[in-house]
Amino acid sequence: MRSLALPLLLLAGSGLLAQSPTLNGGLQAGLNFPVGDFADKKDGGYYVGANGGLGVHFGGHLDLNFTQHHQLRLILNANGFASKEQTLFGSTQQNTFSVAQLGADYVFNATSPVQGGYFLVGLNVNKVKATYELAGYPDVEANQSGRLGLRVGGGYTFNRIFSLEGHLNSVSVEKNGADGLGMDSLTWLSVSAVFRFGR
Repeated sequence: MRSLALPLLLLAGSGLLAQSPTLNGGLQAGLNFPVGDFADKKDGGYYVGANGGLGVHFGGHLDLNFTQHHQLRLILNANGFASKEQTLFGSTQQNTFSVAQLGADYVFNATSPVQGGYFLVGLNVNKVKATYELAGYPDVEANQSGRLGLRVGGGYTFNRIFSLEGHLNSVSVEKNGADGLGMDSLTWLSVSAVFRFGR
């Protein structure tokens, strides 16, 4: 079965490329809301994740529009999170995370790429940096590169320029080791304002 997967993907991809896609680009920005272990996991009585804190994101994208309904979106995003402060050993402690994200989304436009609802599913590669700050002590950092992520979501396009979008992101990370994050994944909900140019 594996031997058939690559030829089938290449055939499907070449069929889409043969349709002379149109291109447009854009920018996106918004808020991130950590969920699951990323929001509330504790180790030894203190939070190892974002501890109910919020995040922000911004980035750019390139859309390859194959038909009125089918689109491939290449994305580059920067995500940042800061936990709420907590008291640990009588000192203030805070966790911060940054996630650089490069990937591609398949986008299905229900009616049209310039107005109406759409759905997306995508894969991405992520570089994750976690910093644990405890007042009076040196910061502790953990870095993980090449971490695979998945996102699913949807949105609504109001006109050629502006859409509102929501999606769930999950990035697989190493739990243990020198750069372990104490959890298996970073998962968050994003709400984005998406601006497109060249349509």
